[in-house]
Amino acid sequence: MFPEAVSTSNFVKLTPDMSKAKSAVSVCSWMKKYLDPRVQHMWFSYAILGSDNEIMLSDWHHNVVGTQDYMVWDDLVLLKNEWYHFCLTWSVSSHQMDFYVNGVLVKTRQNGAASIRSGGTVILGQDQDSVGGGFDLKQAFGGELFQLNVFSSKLRVEDISAIYYDGRCSRLPSTLVHDVVISWEDFLGATRSGAVREVSAGCDENTFLSKVSQLVIEELNTCRGR
Repeated sequence: MFPEAVSTSNFVKLTPDMSKAKSAVSVCSWMKKYLDPRVQHMWFSYAILGSDNEIMLSDWHHNVVGTQDYMVWDDLVLLKNEWYHFCLTWSVSSHQMDFYVNGVLVKTRQNGAASIRSGGTVILGQDQDSVGGGFDLKQAFGGELFQLNVFSSKLRVEDISAIYYDGRCSRLPSTLVHDVVISWEDFLGATRSGAVREVSAGCDENTFLSKVSQLVIEELNTCRGR
């Protein structure tokens, strides 16, 4: 959780091996924002020397992969304190970025990046204007992330829809696990700074089983009434 009282001291940092994702990448996460829906705040930033926006995702306005060809999506405004599923995909073979919200393709943009370069730093909660730093308070993220994974492939719409419709509390489909280059567990174990802390996502086993049981009961009652 990144506090609503934003600070440039609040971030998560790791230096992953991105060498397997140089020709294709997908960044997918559940996200809840606390701040003004019409102000841009960056929640994922991957920077290398010479490219501080190698990969960048925000909670409004634009995303970036590999180049300065920004994908603008300012026509979509997300509500505060609501969970959304984000997925940004790219591959060098398609020359295209695709952006999905809640399993639906909402934006596509041509992209001329030749590769995603390795050797960089990932920061959650801030925008890097230099590798590992150069943060701007106005761009700091306040909200929650859950089940954030980075993949070494351009996920298909079927994969992304399945992740969304399986629900926030479901595990990643086994067919996608082998493509993960940075897992949710990697992010949970990464270095945290400032007031960033781990909070419950409401997905403990008892709550989950209770919801499943309730759905089964409702379905049985529906069938009996037919």
